[in-house]
Amino acid sequence: MRVLHVIGSLDMRYGGPIRAALDLSTVGEKHGVIREFLCVGDARAKNSFRNEGFIHCIVKTTPGGYGYTPLVRKWLDENVERFDGVILHGIWEHVLLVTARACNRHGVPYSIFPHGMLEPWSIERQGRWKHLKKSIYWQIAARKTFEQASNILFTTGREMQQAKLVFQFEWPRTVVAPYGVPVPTTAEDDSSGMVPELEGKKFLLFLGRVHPHKHIPLLVEAWARSLKDSDWKLVIAGPSAGDHRAQVEDLVKKLGVADQCMFIDFVSGMQKEWLFRHAQWFALPSEHENFGIAAAEALVRGCPVILSDQVYSGEKLEPLGRILPLTEDAWVEFFANHLRDARYRDTVIESDRKMQQSFRLSNIGVEWANLVRSMFPERVRQ
Repeated sequence: MRVLHVIGSLDMRYGGPIRAALDLSTVGEKHGVIREFLCVGDARAKNSFRNEGFIHCIVKTTPGGYGYTPLVRKWLDENVERFDGVILHGIWEHVLLVTARACNRHGVPYSIFPHGMLEPWSIERQGRWKHLKKSIYWQIAARKTFEQASNILFTTGREMQQAKLVFQFEWPRTVVAPYGVPVPTTAEDDSSGMVPELEGKKFLLFLGRVHPHKHIPLLVEAWARSLKDSDWKLVIAGPSAGDHRAQVEDLVKKLGVADQCMFIDFVSGMQKEWLFRHAQWFALPSEHENFGIAAAEALVRGCPVILSDQVYSGEKLEPLGRILPLTEDAWVEFFANHLRDARYRDTVIESDRKMQQSFRLSNIGVEWANLVRSMFPERVRQ
């Protein structure tokens, strides 16, 4: 079986959807579901994938996130019939709309994986202008794309329930897809000394896009109120959305905790591995996470997590007092009473150990492959 995954960009700095698409397709290939990818990008992005035979990157001809290019349709008309099915990752990019239309022309079934892009926060809570644009686009293009899909995939049941509250229409078959994160082998974990400034230090880690919806200022405010005079470090690792990191850095200086806070740009590979395995805690105070990949990555490496109650993967865990509302007082109380309590930390780690297997990508490969086969029966080719 051969499946085409279509996504607006494969830039890893954009996080969740890209990780999900690459991780799931990798494990699916081990169980007979051959993958190829179609994405759009600039010339630099295309050049970075030149040695990846399964990735087809088309250079977009207009600036901006929509990524319009007429070359997508040409590629699809020449290639889409090679596939038993297509999975569209996302909603709002031009390449996804064009692909759905090409699938309909050529009789190839497609499914849609919104990755949290069809929830109240994504549609309604990013400003009036974005709400208006998405509502109009839904009516003139996206709704029909969804109605004609074979399946709509979600990462959690809560995401699926929330999505159905946003737009009222006759939904196709909806499915909660299996999802997990890869765990490096012992050989891949030779990461000693990757962040020398933190050697021997106790630190709390945030890792992800430094974006307003992650509520990092709340993390900093709570830190300043409860841990300002401690010997712990707050590590904020990840690329910035616009100038948001600069805003957080200004807040750190204003609150007098600059010596305790460390900012690291986009991390991957051994450096990322070192941070997860040496952090005392991982924190994700997001306003919205349809799954929370970084939290799952921390869990499978034995790092206990503190989550907001809007991180949906937290529903799989025992709360134990570390699933918190998005109020500064709640995070202050946790930091003051639990963060440095070694016995409490051990209790959380032991509880999470029971759930680690369900978050491991290697354990859901067969389930993912079977789901794909159920969505796309192999086509008989002439």
